[in-house]
Amino acid sequence: MRQLPLLVALTLGMMQPALANEDWQAQEQAREQQASQDLGEVSKTLASARARLGAAQQQSKQLASEFADNEKKLGELKSQWQQAASDMDEVFAVARQGANDATRLLGGSALQGQYGDRLQPLQQMSKEQDVPDRTALAQLPSLLMQEITGSGQVTRFDANVLDGQGAASRQPVTRIGSFMLLGKEGLLQVEADGLTPVLGLPASLNRAAHAYQGQEGEAVPLDPSHGVLLAMQAQAPGFWQQLQQGGKVGAIIILLALIGLGIAAVRLWSLSRELGRVRRQLASGDYHADNALGRVLLVADKHPEIAMETLELRLDEAILQETPRLERGLGMVKVIAALAPMLGLLGTVTGMIGTFQAITQFGTGDPKIMAGGISMALITTVMGLVAAIPLILSHSLLQSRFVELSNVLEQQVAGILAERAEGEIREGRAA
Repeated sequence: MRQLPLLVALTLGMMQPALANEDWQAQEQAREQQASQDLGEVSKTLASARARLGAAQQQSKQLASEFADNEKKLGELKSQWQQAASDMDEVFAVARQGANDATRLLGGSALQGQYGDRLQPLQQMSKEQDVPDRTALAQLPSLLMQEITGSGQVTRFDANVLDGQGAASRQPVTRIGSFMLLGKEGLLQVEADGLTPVLGLPASLNRAAHAYQGQEGEAVPLDPSHGVLLAMQAQAPGFWQQLQQGGKVGAIIILLALIGLGIAAVRLWSLSRELGRVRRQLASGDYHADNALGRVLLVADKHPEIAMETLELRLDEAILQETPRLERGLGMVKVIAALAPMLGLLGTVTGMIGTFQAITQFGTGDPKIMAGGISMALITTVMGLVAAIPLILSHSLLQSRFVELSNVLEQQVAGILAERAEGEIREGRAA
């Protein structure tokens, strides 16, 4: 009985490997079948993948060919676009430049005073870098046609005009073409703030403009340069400003000219009065001590018995005494007339020295720096000539009066001596 369990165990032990071997074989067969199925499916998948790969490769080649063609077409289109863009950029650049030029040209027109906002589209187009639209491009010929049409019209309208203190007042304005604007205060100009009077103009221009504005005048000043000539006229220096530009040398020239002209005026009055008295005495035949001829002839009356030679010496002495009084001041006028151009030349040299010093220090970039020296150089030359010319004429006139008086004195003295000589000859013959 004790061996029975052992036998059972041995029997079971021998039977278990056989059972296990059968299960393993069954599992192996199942695995082989599964592997065969999987291999078949993989083969089908591989074949399908290879087919898709071939189709993909074929499609890739086709797409590569299309890509190359598209790249070529894109390059051609890009070249065409660049050419067209370059042409259009030139067109738009010309349009912007034209808008900028038109803004500068039309900005000084008289029509700008009537239509103050008309240049805003052009200003915006000239500053923008984007492509201008059709409306903006159409503004340029439209404004130019408006300018051409308005240049032949005389129009009256109301506008705000700024006075000298900047206060605006509504008043009627007359526009003469595209050249002039006339208001109550005279000629007007277009500024950024509005219409303002042109300051510094001669009163005659403003009076003519005011008369035409009031429908009283038949003529009006016209500036075809759209205000350039009026601005030059307004900025032109006046008489006193030109004198101040002469500096110290100019002041000396003016002082000497006034002194010389004063001396010439006094001497001309004195010699004219003296010559008038001499002529009256010659006409009347009476001797008067209020003139040079009378004083010379009275010397002969005071010494009726002296010898001929002595009388001649006495009369020569009397003439020599009268000559300095008659000739007084003529030398000073002559000296000043000769000195004035020399001082003008001195001012010219001084002004040019100042100009070259300014060029040395600041260069030639700003002409205003050199304007002072050049103005002094030119003004002093003109002042010297202007001072010398009337002084030379005055000296010539004074010299002619003096020579005339001297000739009268010498003629009368010669006549007295001739009469005395004839009297002595007659007495000698009678004796």
